[in-house]
Amino acid sequence: MDYGNLEQRIHEHDIATYDIVTALHPFYRYKLYQKVADNCHLSMDCDEQELALNVIKMLPRLKKSVVDTFELVSLSYAELQEHQRIEKKRLLRKADKAHINIRRLLAISIDDDIVQQVFNKNKHNRYKHIKIGDKSAQDSIDKKVKCNRARDWHIATSLEESMKFSGMTQGPLDSGWFITLTLPGKYRSLSYEQCIEEINNRLNMIKKYAERTGITWTGTYAIELHKDETPHIHIIYYVNDYDDLYSHGLRREKSGTDKQKLEKIIFKFFKEEELHSQVNGLINQEITYFEGVLSYIFKDYGKPNTRHGFIGLRRDIRSVWNNLYLGNYGHKSLSYLSHDRLFMSKKYIHSYQRIYDDIKVPSSLTLFALRAFRDDKLNYLGGEISLSEYNELSMFEKQNYNKNHIKMYELLNKKKSTSKIRKYRKTLNLLNVNSVFVYVYLYINTKIVYCDFIIEKARGQPPPFGEDWMIF
Repeated sequence: MDYGNLEQRIHEHDIATYDIVTALHPFYRYKLYQKVADNCHLSMDCDEQELALNVIKMLPRLKKSVVDTFELVSLSYAELQEHQRIEKKRLLRKADKAHINIRRLLAISIDDDIVQQVFNKNKHNRYKHIKIGDKSAQDSIDKKVKCNRARDWHIATSLEESMKFSGMTQGPLDSGWFITLTLPGKYRSLSYEQCIEEINNRLNMIKKYAERTGITWTGTYAIELHKDETPHIHIIYYVNDYDDLYSHGLRREKSGTDKQKLEKIIFKFFKEEELHSQVNGLINQEITYFEGVLSYIFKDYGKPNTRHGFIGLRRDIRSVWNNLYLGNYGHKSLSYLSHDRLFMSKKYIHSYQRIYDDIKVPSSLTLFALRAFRDDKLNYLGGEISLSEYNELSMFEKQNYNKNHIKMYELLNKKKSTSKIRKYRKTLNLLNVNSVFVYVYLYINTKIVYCDFIIEKARGQPPPFGEDWMIF
């Protein structure tokens, strides 16, 4: 079909419709004509007059929110760059969502979207040409994504080991559960913003209902897009599934465990998934290979419109983890930690425990030491017993066994330091000297030091030097 003649027919019958459709990029515009022809059961070789009338009739039925972005999705990356900085960022975010909505309307996959491919290529080339020393802006972006992925992977694997230790997995050497949640089919016709808002609301309601019911659960989740760019959720979650009567053979089925209660809450907000879980066991399954499942939900890490997060941890866990790992002890995100807990956490975050000869995993105590959980039951779990003995205890028994699990480690750490100091004192007394070796707490920004110190611990800003402050 000659699209020029078609648009001439549209102009003859309705100038307003002509102005709207011609504001759209030719690639999208011609796809729109094809969609109208398919919906009206017309061939592209049909009479141009008939197709033009159907285009005029169909346009008012389209969503106004999508029609209003026809001009925006047609702008190139260079044209968007002409705006001021703040306005440019807002328009780039808006244009990204508008491209998704137009693809959903026309049933185009992102791989077939020529306009999006050119847009991304121009954006990538511009970042490549912006140089900061020997590195380009794109190099900085890639490095940031790589570091963020490594950080979130470390937090997720540490959470896995912590949950094994706390008895919220299937067994001491097993993992948690994996579930995929999708929106009902009616949401596939709605805009991207509406779908994201809906899926966020449902996830937040699951968290609230679980908290009100007294269910302690944690997890790692990813919100990503289907092929038609409808968002869905993948969750690796951990929850107590221990039942005393069932484990002792006094009940045939598990009843009333936190896992079963949590599943009812999840299926309350994703009713379609309950039927799918009964038909297809892959909807809510036990994890047998944790790293494989984690790799699956991290496969699109850093891509636009893909979000990763954690359930049951502090909101600022990423900031806490970053600053602790880098040794930025004076950062406000670490202000809630005592000095002993801070440096104990630093020790754990860089340590690994060996479970087999060739397999090492992060320490299970890192998140406990950081008091990183939202639930106090988890922050105070633990004790000096073996992992197998600890796993046999119920959540209530674990809590009562030692509510001050991390404080105990602090005390042990202090005892070791005290005994070491006493050992040095005893040795020095035998040598008849008047000085004693002790640990020195030195602020990292102290500029003037008049003698040699071994810095064991450092944190924060130093107090101002007063007139009576003397260093000899």
